[in-house]
Amino acid sequence: MGVNNLENKIRENKAFFNEDPSDNHLERFQAKLSQMKQPKTSHKGFLFTSNKTFALAASVTILLLVAIFALLEFPSIEAKPQLSEELLHVKMYYSSQTDDKMTEIRNCATETSNKDMLFETADNRLHKLDNNTLELEQKLAKAHGNKQLKNAYIQSLKAKSEIVNQIYAQLCVENTNSIITQ
Repeated sequence: MGVNNLENKIRENKAFFNEDPSDNHLERFQAKLSQMKQPKTSHKGFLFTSNKTFALAASVTILLLVAIFALLEFPSIEAKPQLSEELLHVKMYYSSQTDDKMTEIRNCATETSNKDMLFETADNRLHKLDNNTLELEQKLAKAHGNKQLKNAYIQSLKAKSEIVNQIYAQLCVENTNSIITQ
């Protein structure tokens, strides 16, 4: 039905459109309106019709905000830089030597006050060397190819092994010699 068709209908029924509506026209119109089904009430605020849906949407929103905050506040944790394969082998070598000697020292150490004090002093020195070695390891992992740091790291591992050997010589070899001579 085009515009021309509509205009033709209006021209044909011009007399009908010029008449005033009857007195009861408004009453009949209101009666027809009241008989029609009322549309469902619409929510103008939120799109969610149930409280559960609203609670779920609020929970998801809070979770997303916390995740975004965490990502912004705490940048991604970088992977810890690793030592070269060569240095890992050196570390494993000296660590295994040191651990073996420490086991032997614990087995042969007798409970005399001098040996306990020597063992405690040596343990403190080893702890300091371990801290120094860890610090060098962290620096070395970040500065690949630095020969001075590499040499210092190896020397630190070597020094720890030598200290354990000295402790072994003082505690276990002397203990063995005294047993043999008695």
